[in-house]
Amino acid sequence: MFDDFPGNSPSLVKRRVTVRQIAEKAQLSVATVDRVINGRTTVRRGTALRVQSAAQALGYQFTVPMRVRTDEASPETIKCVFLLQRRASSFYQQLGEELEQTAQRDPNERFQLTIEHMDDYLEPAKVADTLRSVAGRVDAVAVVAPESNPVSDAIEFLAEQQIPVVALLSDLSSPSLAGYAGINNRMAGRTAAWAITRCADRPGKLGVLIGSHNYIGQEEREIGFRSYFREKGLEFKVLEPAVCLDDPEIAYQQTLELLRTTDKLTGIYNVGGGASGVLRAIEEIKPSRKLAYICHELTPVTRAGLSGGAIDLVVAHDLPELSRSALKMLADLKKTPSARKQSVVVPFNIYTSENI
Repeated sequence: MFDDFPGNSPSLVKRRVTVRQIAEKAQLSVATVDRVINGRTTVRRGTALRVQSAAQALGYQFTVPMRVRTDEASPETIKCVFLLQRRASSFYQQLGEELEQTAQRDPNERFQLTIEHMDDYLEPAKVADTLRSVAGRVDAVAVVAPESNPVSDAIEFLAEQQIPVVALLSDLSSPSLAGYAGINNRMAGRTAAWAITRCADRPGKLGVLIGSHNYIGQEEREIGFRSYFREKGLEFKVLEPAVCLDDPEIAYQQTLELLRTTDKLTGIYNVGGGASGVLRAIEEIKPSRKLAYICHELTPVTRAGLSGGAIDLVVAHDLPELSRSALKMLADLKKTPSARKQSVVVPFNIYTSENI
């Protein structure tokens, strides 16, 4: 059995688009795409939707209806929640928007997506309460959370109810954790170290700002940063990190203290959030020599810092790839629960003033 699946209203091709281009965009074989767009055989609805989405993105309009099977079951709705950090953060606003768009575009899954922001994300008991509160109303959870016993207990509580929990951005050590989706944070820290040695105008002391030592991801970045200098034997001294709780005002105060009291300060590595506070302090003090500044995530603030020359390099998550990977992991865990922790390491992007 099959139905005609129009894709677009039949018309002439808007512009020249090859079958190979559509196949590459849809990540399908040329032969499969050729059969679909020429209506030569019936195909699964998911395959038809992938071809339709790719073709429309390239500007192709169908002249022959696609033939889609009608005897296959509709995809089951997957109810999932993403527990992100504070709503005021532009990075988490961007991530939430990307997740919603990715969920809507996915041709193979049907998501009922909820995005919740936790302003008390550094209070483990409150994060744990939020995790427990989703029981009974979702199929899977992704969370950005600090390492703590209350959070681990909440993950175990959900696991007992067959609700998998995935750590997003920063890994967690709970034995009941179902998966992790994010970058290789240790590699990101070493990349920041490599960059700061090339951006600093001389060897000297390097300040480090960290949001919280309870974030495994941020700890891994700091470890990677320090390991680079130990391994290379360079004449830089990495100072003990100042905790800023990812808060711009605290980061501002911590940076002022660094600038006023540290002689031979040649660079700052901001491991977590609060980038605007660091920029504010640098602008206020106006160091007599260029200060290398490396931070994370491309936001309107860090983009402006790169453009103006105050920030040398930004290490940033690839948000579209992170969103696709996280949603796919939640869908896979819902369909096929795994006794082993799953892990998806997504690439990170490097931004300078020349490629923003």
